[in-house]
Amino acid sequence: MKTTRLAESAHLFSGSGVTTRLRDGRSVTIRAASPRDAGDVSAMHVRCSTETVRHRYHSVPSMTGRFLSQLLGTDIALIAEAPNRAIVALANLGRDDGDAGELAVVVEDRWQRAGLGSMMLDHLVSMARLVGYREVYTVGLPGNRWFCETLARHGRTRLERSDSYDAMRLSLRPPLARFPEELGATAAA
Repeated sequence: MKTTRLAESAHLFSGSGVTTRLRDGRSVTIRAASPRDAGDVSAMHVRCSTETVRHRYHSVPSMTGRFLSQLLGTDIALIAEAPNRAIVALANLGRDDGDAGELAVVVEDRWQRAGLGSMMLDHLVSMARLVGYREVYTVGLPGNRWFCETLARHGRTRLERSDSYDAMRLSLRPPLARFPEELGATAAA
């Protein structure tokens, strides 16, 4: 049976990774991040260009222990590992007020344009649905179309613009009443 993205995303909650092939043929393992990844996440940021870091954080923050703890301590934090075990991407979903949460992704420059960021954002959206988020959003610098286009694949979105940022919001369907068969759960009557 073919595994669906929803099933793969649900599998990530177990702590196991999902190995996948990117458009350019390289493979990565996507898994839940943990505090022990802090040094490798910091090293990934060092390998990123200033532009990549600025697009993710809207500034160039210092990778202090406190900042890394915040990144790895969001509701959901995923990392992508290359075959050599280097962390090459980080994706976060942090709960806001109530049922809303902010999505964010940073991909090391050499790993961009291969579908990795989109794949990680897709996992975050699926995981948000599974745990009951009603809305997710991204905040980006004006003109950063990637987040807008990627998030729009998941449903009807709403763009909010200001002089300093664009926010793209996606309303999510209510949480699943029962898990699909492919997740292995039995349906309650």
